[in-house]
Amino acid sequence: MAKYRKIADVKNFKKLTRLTAGFFVLTICDKSYNYGGQTMLRVVEKSRAQKTEGVAVTYRAGKNEMFGTCPATCNLNDSGEGAKDIDKDYLEALLNAKPSKGFSFTYSHFHWSKWVDRMKEIKKTIINYSADNLADAINSFICNVPTVTVVSENKWNNEKSFYIERSDIPNSSVPVIRCPAEYGLYNSCNNCGNGEPLCARMNRKFIIGFTAHGPNKRKAANLKEQGGCYGAQGNCRLWWQDTAKSEQPDESDGQKLLRFVKSLPVRAIIRHHVAGDIGANS
Repeated sequence: MAKYRKIADVKNFKKLTRLTAGFFVLTICDKSYNYGGQTMLRVVEKSRAQKTEGVAVTYRAGKNEMFGTCPATCNLNDSGEGAKDIDKDYLEALLNAKPSKGFSFTYSHFHWSKWVDRMKEIKKTIINYSADNLADAINSFICNVPTVTVVSENKWNNEKSFYIERSDIPNSSVPVIRCPAEYGLYNSCNNCGNGEPLCARMNRKFIIGFTAHGPNKRKAANLKEQGGCYGAQGNCRLWWQDTAKSEQPDESDGQKLLRFVKSLPVRAIIRHHVAGDIGANS
């Protein structure tokens, strides 16, 4: 059983607090598990963040390096660090980490050719390919890969979607749908798609667009400039940094993840890697 503690009075509690015993406290009614050692995986039973409120989430990092599980080639990664390849054992666990009768999804900047076939064989966790740009997004979409991409604010032109031309079929286009939480159609991933989050759908006929946001949104939307990852900003950065500074457990990330998911209630939703990816910590 994972050790955790709850805070009774959270009125003035705004930051994560490290306890002398080496475990972490999670604000309000969430649970945060830490297994001691060089842990790279943090799991939260119920997120309090606006966009993920009510769903289970995870954070993954390398030892003392936030971007340690992210591809070094990711355009949003300006840390100079990162993984060179995926963690195959962790990937297998991730693809099976789906709550009973629930939904499980995540995103990856590792090229989809490294994981899409196995994902389609298992048919549990949905990995969305995080494309660097619209051209990259249309190419993965054509190959039947669930795809998302970062979009600049002005691209929406005050609309909720736009179309981009397919490169394989003349006079044919694909819709890019704006994340519904960005304009208030749904409050969070918890009620997105009337209980079936758009990002948790394997075979969809559209690309999902996330508007570049935060203090580094200009970088995120500009392929000529490295950086802009939302995970390295604000409260998300605090969580991610704290994960990187944690201790390594006596079990692997995959073992921890499967144990955690098994403890979730029936029909739960989990969004893996609010920050982090499927890479092997280098």
